[in-house]
Amino acid sequence: MEEIVRCSRCILPASLPSVKLDDKGVCNYCNSFDRSFSDWDDVKEMKRKQFEQIIEKVKKQNAEYDCLIPLSGGKDSIYALYVCDKIYNLKCLCITFDNGFLSDYARKNIKNAINATRADHIYYAVNPKTMLELYKQFIIQCGHVCVPCMRGIGLVSYFPLEAFNIPIVISGNGRKISYLSGFPEVFQSGDLTVFQNVCKDIEVENGCASLLGHEPKVSYKSYLGAALNLMGIKDKFVPKYITPGTVGIYDYLDPNYKEILETITREMGWERAGDSFEHTDCFLHEIPFYIHTIKFPEVTPSTFYYSNRIRLGQMAREEALKMELEELEKPQIVQGLDDFLKQIGMSREEFIKEVGDWTKIKKYRNEEPFYGKFYNRFLK
Repeated sequence: MEEIVRCSRCILPASLPSVKLDDKGVCNYCNSFDRSFSDWDDVKEMKRKQFEQIIEKVKKQNAEYDCLIPLSGGKDSIYALYVCDKIYNLKCLCITFDNGFLSDYARKNIKNAINATRADHIYYAVNPKTMLELYKQFIIQCGHVCVPCMRGIGLVSYFPLEAFNIPIVISGNGRKISYLSGFPEVFQSGDLTVFQNVCKDIEVENGCASLLGHEPKVSYKSYLGAALNLMGIKDKFVPKYITPGTVGIYDYLDPNYKEILETITREMGWERAGDSFEHTDCFLHEIPFYIHTIKFPEVTPSTFYYSNRIRLGQMAREEALKMELEELEKPQIVQGLDDFLKQIGMSREEFIKEVGDWTKIKKYRNEEPFYGKFYNRFLK
């Protein structure tokens, strides 16, 4: 195999369309991370206080529920519930989007977490036949499989927010740990415009009407917060003057996974699935990472994850590169793929052909919002 040119700090291949190396061989993603988080140790106490300011404002609204928490059963959403219920005593409503492939592991962790707290909980599911048709059509039209799930996960906030007038969504997320969201080649968002544009030409519109027409009001507040944050304004003014509609806990609290895993295991009855603790809440979790390797044979399912762990200081580059090269040599066995393809009526050959072109989704995307343009033009 020809040697792959990589970022000199992380292990991202320079051949990825969005990766640009500077004169030191460092990629734009590492440089962007440094601009945003190199001073984290100096500001993390301030960020925690900002989070507490937001919590204070939310409590003063005296709503039936203080916050809504999207709960997948994975470590991060369970930790978000732990923080909100156990530390800050918030009245929490949790909601889970069941895509038809939610793992037994996830269901058990959700049940244990709800039993360990005072939170209420809702499952929301689209008809299974509709979901299977959506998966198939998004593979064919966009070369991605997770868009319907991402749309569903984003949407489930809408109904309880409107019904109970909940002031804020608190998720187990944050820019610091979102290791795929900045990569247009592989990231699969639940963008309403993309979803609507794809569904115009398929026969499932009536069956997925709930996914087609709603955009939570909190999204617009989040867009404003993102724009201000990218301009360096958020840290000083947003917690004081604007209550964001959506909060990712890791934008304010430290993602120390050793402590987090110990805490949720002890306090929330959380259990990991085998040796892994990443993305095992869904039976299909290996498939989108396999798709990355079809689009770009120079990456493995772990490339983006390892690179982010290097940036976080949780992994040495040498160790990551060694594991990456070993993974490149291994034949890929993808859990759940054959059964999934059988359910949607597609052969593996058809699947590989449809997902190979990363640009297919571009024709369904409209113009980026202002903050996206600003970020890509000036900060990457």
